[in-house]
Amino acid sequence: MKDELPTILEAIRAAQGELAAYLNSADRNAELTIAKLVGILERREVVRAMRLLRPRELGILERREVVRAMRLLRPREHATIVSQSTLAKAG
Repeated sequence: MKDELPTILEAIRAAQGELAAYLNSADRNAELTIAKLVGILERREVVRAMRLLRPRELGILERREVVRAMRLLRPREHATIVSQSTLAKAG
């Protein structure tokens, strides 16, 4: 349990760095930035840490919020899929 919080904080810092790079860039690529953020936040160790730290039971209101958020985050038909190799080259 001691490693979860540093793992999550590291992911947040990395995500903030990507957002800062996007905001400071003259040549902004939102789709690539989102793909990088997903890559950071969906790393196996980050997901595991989040699962270990979250409460076992979500309340009804929280469940509704999770469902609403997932609907908002569902990929659109016109979304571009970016491969890991493309992300590595861009990074």
